[in-house]
Amino acid sequence: MKNVFLKYIVILSLPVILLSCKALPVNYSTSQSWLLSGNKPEKTPATLTVLGVQVDRTGGWDSVERETAALAPLYFWNRGCKVVPAEERPVYAAAIQVREREFNLGWRTKRSLAVEVRIWAYEDAPEAGASVQDQKLPAAVGIVTAMGERSFSSSETTGHLLSKAIGKAAKKLVLYERQKYDA
Repeated sequence: MKNVFLKYIVILSLPVILLSCKALPVNYSTSQSWLLSGNKPEKTPATLTVLGVQVDRTGGWDSVERETAALAPLYFWNRGCKVVPAEERPVYAAAIQVREREFNLGWRTKRSLAVEVRIWAYEDAPEAGASVQDQKLPAAVGIVTAMGERSFSSSETTGHLLSKAIGKAAKKLVLYERQKYDA
């Protein structure tokens, strides 16, 4: 009876131990897709332009910047916003900032990752190079932070945090629009 009980404990704990240490050689991938043409939303999407993407990170920031700039319109579309060029006079303007910081915690190097999305009414958007003190407050902001061992070098991490930050900002933008029209 004691041997049977011991075998069950070993058998049941083995997968937990292997999965917690990521010892299994399992490769995985994630995917996402968008259908933009021919897609008729229930209401006219809010239009916005992306003012820019700024990445604050040591080494390899340009690829993160390009990836973020390429993914942002798709994630905005998921939230009911259509990214258009500034010449089309959008209703809103957005700026995206991505920050990665490294710090030591005991024997390990940890990272703090942050993605910040600020959305202004187009006419209130800051000019290029304007200092933070000269800017008007944005209409909506979404910030997502994560701490751990991951890096923005992983497209999965970048996409996930960007999607969440845009989602949070877009959710507040809906409240901003309601407030504006109720007044």
